[in-house]
Amino acid sequence: MPPKKPTTTKAAAKPAGKTLTPGGAKSKGGAKGAGLAGGTKAKSAAEPPKGPPLPEVTMGAKQIMPLLTKDTEEILKKSQRWPYIVDPNGLIPRLLQYSDVNLLEVMVSEHMEPERIRMALLGSLRYGKPVVFDMGELDMFSAINEFMDRIHPDLTNMVLTKKVIEEEYIEKLIKSTDDPDYKNAMFYQKDGFSLAFVTSKEEVSDDMKSKMLVVRVE
Repeated sequence: MPPKKPTTTKAAAKPAGKTLTPGGAKSKGGAKGAGLAGGTKAKSAAEPPKGPPLPEVTMGAKQIMPLLTKDTEEILKKSQRWPYIVDPNGLIPRLLQYSDVNLLEVMVSEHMEPERIRMALLGSLRYGKPVVFDMGELDMFSAINEFMDRIHPDLTNMVLTKKVIEEEYIEKLIKSTDDPDYKNAMFYQKDGFSLAFVTSKEEVSDDMKSKMLVVRVE
């Protein structure tokens, strides 16, 4: 495991499993899926707002979990964006398997079922923990957006703008059939919620740089 290094920032140089149950107990399958939401096709959602690319952040693998759970240096707070983690050695997904995280593997079809994603998001909002999309060696951001927008037509925008942590938006994700623990958005520990995308692909598109904070793992 690489030694812990101080967090540094640098200008962007390049253009361009196991999961936890929502409640926090470890489970080989993670949050249960129930197929596509109503079998309906994804609706076109408004394009998430873009901004100028931010300086990239570089840190050691051991610093990723504190970034997602505590953000003690307020990196995410100051950037107002969720992290797009570039992990060339593929260490982060392995570390997260043993952490209190809802981890979704994009290349596993059942992990991308709308109900599975919905419950991972709700569980992370309810119990104040990260939800992480592991994209393997690819950039699957567009596909993830499509899967999320099958749940709610504006969910991608809600997530990227962080509106999803507001009670009125949490209520859009809650179903009448959900467990009582999920019914009241007032009890959600949303301040502990975070979201991240992880890839081992080193090239990051200009589109991603305009929507997320690029965090490179040394």
